[in-house]
Amino acid sequence: MPIITKLLATASVLALATAGAANAADFYKGKRLTILINYSAGGPTDVEARLFARNIGRHIAGNPQVIGKNMAGAGGVVATNFLGQKAKRDGGTIGYFTAIVSAKAFQPLKDKGVKVDVGAFDLVATQAGSSFTYVRKDTPPGINKPADIMKAHNVAVSGLRQYSSKDIMLRLSLDLLGVKHSYVTGYRGSSKARVAVMQGEAHMHNESQPSYRAKVVPTLIKTGMAIGTWYYPYDDGSVVKAVPRFAQGLNVTPFHEFYEKVKGKKPSGIMWKVFREVNRASGMAQRSIVMPPGSPKAALSALRAAVHKLNKDPQFAKDSKKTVNFVPQYDIGETAEKIMEASSKLSPDVITFLKDYVAKVQKK
Repeated sequence: MPIITKLLATASVLALATAGAANAADFYKGKRLTILINYSAGGPTDVEARLFARNIGRHIAGNPQVIGKNMAGAGGVVATNFLGQKAKRDGGTIGYFTAIVSAKAFQPLKDKGVKVDVGAFDLVATQAGSSFTYVRKDTPPGINKPADIMKAHNVAVSGLRQYSSKDIMLRLSLDLLGVKHSYVTGYRGSSKARVAVMQGEAHMHNESQPSYRAKVVPTLIKTGMAIGTWYYPYDDGSVVKAVPRFAQGLNVTPFHEFYEKVKGKKPSGIMWKVFREVNRASGMAQRSIVMPPGSPKAALSALRAAVHKLNKDPQFAKDSKKTVNFVPQYDIGETAEKIMEASSKLSPDVITFLKDYVAKVQKK
């Protein structure tokens, strides 16, 4: 059985063993809980985090006031560093973060942006997900169907940060396909990078499922400005496969199937190995709900118990369908910790490849 499948099938009972204690502790009674969001307003992380924020409070023992706070910058790193270095460890602040698992995986690359050990955060929950790539239809010489990307002259890609797994995945996709492209980084979140595509400053970007459904589809796809090209597949280390629920109703294929269709063969080689490992690091725990290291155990237990209840909440499901057109499901506690551990290690040859891959961008 694949490793991630095993992890998802185990430890749920253990993960909830401490949750009951939180209800009795009533830790959050009369308090306020701030949910720190590591990307800008309007982006995919923000949309999903605020959906979480407006629903989680009624499940937390003590019924605290819950507010969301954006802290964008450096591809999510500013908020990550803040939570690890400056946030009070009193249970009053948690992070709803994207890409911290990949940040841990990329630590051997000596990424100077990340100044904290993300593996030391107290982990509440994770959520698996995927990202969807889209391109303007007027990208020269014109793109009317996804396969037309193969004849594009020079695709301008908008990105967030050289070490961002989001950016690396899109670059790897195009390089695997042999599509010539230029890469412009430094946008403060996907909402800004999306605007760059809308305004014609860039041709292509990729966004996680909630933002793609809620923002990209109505503003770029349905208006005829852009088309979806592919999404990143499920990969637990032993199998790569499509996940129908990720792309339901979107008419977008997983990357490995797109590759085989346009290239006439399956992807292979070191670049494909890198793609798979970075995809696991960024996708198997695409969102992470974390607390500063050393936060009160009662707070951690209370939040884990609340997320468990949220997974079964029909009101949350209804709000999710309305907001992002799918229902997030969270892995909790020990299950989440094992998923993070399995997703946060890169092979030595992959690390060597990525060091050179990122260095080439920095030299431009």
